[in-house]
Amino acid sequence: MFKTLAVVVSVSLLSGVIYYTTSSYSTAENLSEPSNSQQQVHQIEEHFAQQFSSTVSNLQTSVSQYCSPEANMTLSDVQAKWLDSMHAWMSLQGQAKGPQEAVSLGWNIQFWPDKKNITGRKMEQLLQDNTLWNASSIAEQSVTVQGLSGLEWLLFDTNSEFSKGNKSACTLVNAVSDNLKNNAETIEQQWKVNPWASYDQDQWQAEYLGLLMNQLDFVLQKMSRPLAKIGHPRPYFSEAWRSKQSLALIKSNVAALRELYLANGKGLDALLRLKGNVDLADRLAAQFDQTLSTWPKESSLFDMLQTKDGYREALAQYNKLERIKYLLHDEAAVELGVVVGFNSTDGD
Repeated sequence: MFKTLAVVVSVSLLSGVIYYTTSSYSTAENLSEPSNSQQQVHQIEEHFAQQFSSTVSNLQTSVSQYCSPEANMTLSDVQAKWLDSMHAWMSLQGQAKGPQEAVSLGWNIQFWPDKKNITGRKMEQLLQDNTLWNASSIAEQSVTVQGLSGLEWLLFDTNSEFSKGNKSACTLVNAVSDNLKNNAETIEQQWKVNPWASYDQDQWQAEYLGLLMNQLDFVLQKMSRPLAKIGHPRPYFSEAWRSKQSLALIKSNVAALRELYLANGKGLDALLRLKGNVDLADRLAAQFDQTLSTWPKESSLFDMLQTKDGYREALAQYNKLERIKYLLHDEAAVELGVVVGFNSTDGD
């Protein structure tokens, strides 16, 4: 039997997202081989990273083919490949746990929130520059233009001539997609190694809960920022408002979180049941299922927020996500013996 250790999870805010870190100690008595849940979660994360790298590779190929003289791809084809990459990215988006290099590339992959349209302004500057862009030179530019956000502007923004079929920006589009592919491959390689292999069971439980909470907090931000104050939405704060895919992408976030929570029968759900918290496990699973089954058919949060009925529907979905957070943060953490501490910036 392992000693019961108090695991303290400290909370700090960075760019509005709550990050959890563990503060604990190990004893020889408490050390163990990586748990089945840990191995399963790592396998899922590794699969997410592989899937993301694969979709980005397909996107890069489609851009190259569209910009070639033969042009056996249409603009709609490229836009569809971009959307595939975005949906794959949702599984990894908002992470603060995992391989350090993979986590640190998050901003390079996607710049959000972009409250001042920095992406648009930077992309217009690059288009006015006569540089023959390539992956290396793009990697030296602002993160706002390096990845999926820069490509969304090029593919969908009304100020982008490329989105209207003008291929004069092909050199830039190819460079951004090449850079994105390089970063996606780095993330894939980083996830081939289990970053939690040396963790004991108590450390892993806190890390696992933090992994889920970090990404859930990011998802909540993706709705709370555009919802803003009741009756005064800020639709341009929506993720992917140019492509009008923000709500569809959030659904992919939630589906990935559900997969991590269940971890093929070896995840947090199973751990709670093993500890006798069957009712809590049932409520969490049901909340994930209800949230996904009642998700709006509308793909654009930007469009939904244009009407009062749409705002109410979006707010209802936000409240369902808040319920998941409550069950994880206020109930599961307690049952697992994970103590959550807040600093003075919480709630700002």
